[in-house]
Amino acid sequence: MEEIKKEERTLKYHLKLRVYYDERNFGPGMASLMKLVRERGSLSAACQELHMAYSKAWKIINRAEEDLGFSLMEGKRGGENGGTTVLTEEGEKFLNQYLAFAEEAEAAVEELFYKYFPK
Repeated sequence: MEEIKKEERTLKYHLKLRVYYDERNFGPGMASLMKLVRERGSLSAACQELHMAYSKAWKIINRAEEDLGFSLMEGKRGGENGGTTVLTEEGEKFLNQYLAFAEEAEAAVEELFYKYFPK
């Protein structure tokens, strides 16, 4: 087996943040789903874009809502064009808090990473 020179590789890290009370139900996947629902106005469209079954999406939404103690989104039945799904006011606020927290945490961890593993 040929030895790979250290200079040819780049050391990386992976950070996955979740916020929760009892069960780790709210993290990057849930945030992505909520962002797409906010953009598209449709859980179905968000699921299609994420290649996720609609039933699975509702299952993870319900688990997160149960743990957090409030609704993240709500569906509204529609007419000929179908219904819409929107984030609740609490859901919107929570998503924004999570995204800001994740962005700051990522910057802090990146700084620490290069402190301990300089280029």
